[in-house]
Amino acid sequence: MSSPIKEVLHTLSRHAALVQSGLLDVVCSEADSSPAAIAALRQASALRPAGEDGWRLHPRLREYLQDHLQLFPAFQSLAEIGSRITQLNVLWAEVGQVRQDADQEALASLLMTLQATVFDIVDSMERNMLLLQTLMSTRFGNVKTLQAKKSQNRYYQQQTTTLAGDLNRLALMADQLERQASAWAMEALARFVRRNLLAYITAWQQGLSEMQTLIRTEIFRLREVEQRHKLLARMDMLLRQQPGWRGIEADLSGDIPDFLLAARLPPLAAHVAPLDSERALRDEMTTLVRALPPKALPVADIQPPRRYTRIVDAPRSAAATPSAQALERLVRDVQSAGAAGVALAAWRDSDAAARAMAPHVWLVFAVMALRGRHIPVELRKNGTRAGERFAHSFDDAVAYAELPGALKAAASPARRA
Repeated sequence: MSSPIKEVLHTLSRHAALVQSGLLDVVCSEADSSPAAIAALRQASALRPAGEDGWRLHPRLREYLQDHLQLFPAFQSLAEIGSRITQLNVLWAEVGQVRQDADQEALASLLMTLQATVFDIVDSMERNMLLLQTLMSTRFGNVKTLQAKKSQNRYYQQQTTTLAGDLNRLALMADQLERQASAWAMEALARFVRRNLLAYITAWQQGLSEMQTLIRTEIFRLREVEQRHKLLARMDMLLRQQPGWRGIEADLSGDIPDFLLAARLPPLAAHVAPLDSERALRDEMTTLVRALPPKALPVADIQPPRRYTRIVDAPRSAAATPSAQALERLVRDVQSAGAAGVALAAWRDSDAAARAMAPHVWLVFAVMALRGRHIPVELRKNGTRAGERFAHSFDDAVAYAELPGALKAAASPARRA
């Protein structure tokens, strides 16, 4: 005998690929899947309309898959428990009313609903604590800019504040429910509340308080980072506008200069203000001007300009070093080898002057010198390190007088494009 639950699970299993696509993005009937699959999932209430020609996954099914995969978006909201606390309060009031009417069947139904509500609150709080712990371990994550990080911090600060208020309400409600259940001789319900609710509330409050402290610390740290970023940006602007400024150069071998200890004004020097209207100053300036020597008249220079002979010394030929001589021999061998190429590490073993240099020094020296002479050099790179995608070191290189066909094809503009 088939049941609706089995048919729904069978439909989800047959269209698992479409369910996975709906978890990541909105599904379009024309591009993503066939209309028959979308119609089957719509009949199973797994898809909801999104726009004119789009479908999105059921929000509860999305939450279940995200909890299973522990995938939390950047602004994943915490599970709300305030409505369930209100429902718990209303159910307990109804339990008191039905208890006076002595309706055992209705009382049993209310108690089952009350226990289911308690289990829902526990599940929601466990999900919230797991979400917050995951976010704290990754420092929230899923953001790419500083402004998005600030928005995320404020968002979770507000979420945890609301959740802390709901936890306080839940603690009062659970304590009242347990006391009244014990007073009404409902020991089974009182024991249920103690084991499934009161035993976790203190741990939840402590954990949430610690996470709120971490969020406030993260917000304060982000403000410091933002301030330092502004100062760094200003210094970068200063260095760009003044490229020749080398900074403050002070000799600290002896006494520390005064300008590094305290800022003070430069010494004042007495001078005469030309626009001063005081008579004594005008007389003093007149006396100073009269005491000046007479201005010498310019005399025309009628002598012919002196001619100079520029003497240029012949360039001196620098003595060739052993490494330079080895490089010249290497260039000749590369040109004679043609497209076959010459391995630099093996060539070093055959040359006495090259062997005087360390292997890694010789490789770097030869590669840079050959490329400076426009001679193609191919690096023999080492394997990638653990956890990296690209190689960053090489142990040999091959120099060619002309590139082989495969290397020419790889270096062609069409290939690079």
